[in-house]
Amino acid sequence: MRDSHRLFLKSLMSKQFLSEKETKTLYQKSYSAFGDESLPEDFEAFLATVNKNLKPFFMEIRRGVSEEDGAVHFGLVNTTEDEASKLATDFSPSDIAFFKKAMDLIVASPGGLASSVEILNAAHELEKTIKIKMSMTHAENLVERLIKDKWMSEFSGSYSLGPRAMLELRPYLKRVYEDEIVDCMICHDIAVRGQCCTQCDGKLHNHCAARFFNGRAQKTCPNKQCGAMWTHRVPQLSTSSPSQVNGESNTAAGRHHKKRRKNTK
Repeated sequence: MRDSHRLFLKSLMSKQFLSEKETKTLYQKSYSAFGDESLPEDFEAFLATVNKNLKPFFMEIRRGVSEEDGAVHFGLVNTTEDEASKLATDFSPSDIAFFKKAMDLIVASPGGLASSVEILNAAHELEKTIKIKMSMTHAENLVERLIKDKWMSEFSGSYSLGPRAMLELRPYLKRVYEDEIVDCMICHDIAVRGQCCTQCDGKLHNHCAARFFNGRAQKTCPNKQCGAMWTHRVPQLSTSSPSQVNGESNTAAGRHHKKRRKNTK
């Protein structure tokens, strides 16, 4: 790695997650700091060089798409398979147990959203199931921290999995919830938050639904073997800000098949 690579990595380590614009600005500044010329087409090769050097340390810079608004972001993630090791440096065992309960609630929800009441009540469930005591104040502070660190996202009083969870915990989510989580029919990426077809097991991210149905007079399920009418109100993406996604609700997300979850013990 050259000095520009090291500066880029050091800056990203201090922030961990950046938007696509912020990441590419950091790339340009890292090059400029040492008199190099940064070209947009060299960005992927630049990342590949950094990732090659990070591989022995089980770290990687990954590109992700937010389930919340479809925005692209980049994050420095731990590539180990054990989800506990990704969280253990920042959270206690009881905090991790609480987050797992929150994930259960979010994944079980049709639209990939759990209410604040449901999430906070998970603290009481810990005491019932695994004899861990957690005060409501601690649970509230923990939720705020999970949101700040992008493990969770808040949307109109409800919570979903954040971009960091979607990037770092993908193998865990696929393994533990393999009978509950499906891939989006449009982008083929994992879909926790979105709209479900009322007839088949198909699901769409809200931002994928907005783009797919844009300008279509007839709205039917993208699954060609299904073709059922898409009865949900299609979200609209604001032209001024990709994060303004309207039309989503927990109850309107459609049918969701609750299946037996894998035993992780």
